[in-house]
Amino acid sequence: MATTQAHLNESPNPPLLSHINAAELKPYLPALTVISFRGPGQAGGVSKALEPLVRQLETKINWLALSDIPGPAKAEAPSQAAMPRQVIASFNGFSYIKPSVPTNLFERHNQVVNSYLWPLLHGRTDLAQFNRESWQGFRQLNEIVANEALAASTQSFPTIAWIHDYQLALVAPHLSAEAGIIPCQFWHVPWPKPEQFAEAIVAEELVGALLSNHLLGFHTTEYATNFLNTVQVVIPQAEVDLLKMQVKYNGHLTNVVAMPLGLDFAYWERLSMANRPKAAAMNKKYRLANQVLLGVDRLDYAKGLLEKLAGLELFLHNNSQWHRRFHFVQIVQNPLTSDKALIEYQQQVEAKVKEINERYHLDDWEPIVWLNEHLDHSELAAWYLAADALVTTPVRDGLNLIAKEYVACRTDEQGAVILSKTAGCAAELSPGALLVDVDNPYQIAEAFAEALSMAAEEKRRRMIAMRHIIGWNQLHDWALAFLHQAVNLNSRT
Repeated sequence: MATTQAHLNESPNPPLLSHINAAELKPYLPALTVISFRGPGQAGGVSKALEPLVRQLETKINWLALSDIPGPAKAEAPSQAAMPRQVIASFNGFSYIKPSVPTNLFERHNQVVNSYLWPLLHGRTDLAQFNRESWQGFRQLNEIVANEALAASTQSFPTIAWIHDYQLALVAPHLSAEAGIIPCQFWHVPWPKPEQFAEAIVAEELVGALLSNHLLGFHTTEYATNFLNTVQVVIPQAEVDLLKMQVKYNGHLTNVVAMPLGLDFAYWERLSMANRPKAAAMNKKYRLANQVLLGVDRLDYAKGLLEKLAGLELFLHNNSQWHRRFHFVQIVQNPLTSDKALIEYQQQVEAKVKEINERYHLDDWEPIVWLNEHLDHSELAAWYLAADALVTTPVRDGLNLIAKEYVACRTDEQGAVILSKTAGCAAELSPGALLVDVDNPYQIAEAFAEALSMAAEEKRRRMIAMRHIIGWNQLHDWALAFLHQAVNLNSRT
């Protein structure tokens, strides 16, 4: 049977995430410039963690992003020949800046992001397509963003430049060369094992760029350790201290930390309470069986949908007594891009769903309810409440907030979580989740059976353990802890 693990080579409560009083930072935190590919123009996210800091610390915060800018000037991906630089001052306490980038440059950058870096960082080197011209565009876009960040910081020194994610992996070197700018970066996607990354044509350039940061954060100890081991292979002249998680290179010291992203726990609890009536109506609206297994995923090969469906198919084959007694509801969103590998994967998943429903349907019952649509947070909260179990089986992902959202919504202390061991949040949720090997359909099928037959008291025990962990590591604490670490490092230099 699928079982939990006390830990997966790391503590679910890293010591860096001890609760910090925001007032402690106020005298020491310099100005802050947040640099991200996508902005905070949506509910939740890092902006929700930083807004309280604006009020409590009264520090200046600039936010640079290429899309999802909030307020009247909100825009998605650029569509003009060149985007004019937009500044929206004093909106929710931030100054938002949208750099100007020519569309053709943006397209070359996106080719690198979607067709090369995404598969490379998720261990799918067979799908990684490198194009030298596109990589040059990737470099140029990163340089433009860095220059905009420097322009925004000219009146505030020193400034912590907090860079987010892999789309802007080459920004830090341009910032570290400027006096008064302290680059720090959080890497929100996985970092693969050295043998999966070291042979990449851009390995040395990308790793060297990340070592320009004062502080470099990952969601899990595994990813942080993979990065440090990669440094040893790709840049042998660098001095790597695995115990202290530090790297000395070109006279610069980079501190590496593992800090899983927190969740706005209270926000999801409020959504849960507000959407109970909607959740209660789900069964009638969709003519659902007594029990519901739920999946919420983007149609991406990293999310493990085919592996999940293989486990479901095996469960249906071996457990005819469960036919008609449950539904598997799969909520999906289309791929973010038209990358060929993602489109082909979407077609494979949809064909498999059709095959399973045709093979196992009985009268008006089909095991899979397929919903290809974008749901807002209120609708998601209703589904989280309606589902007896959440099934999240990524092959590899940075963290996976879906599982955390489900746990936060279960104020009734019911529900079960089936989670692959390769999910970024597996270590945190291991005290309560049913952990499975994503490439083992027998384990997934057994976890389905265990979740559907689990007693209420056992669900409560497991859910309380997970809710304790999620409630302890909240989004605001995550942001505050990272900035606290950055300030401490700056004060030592």
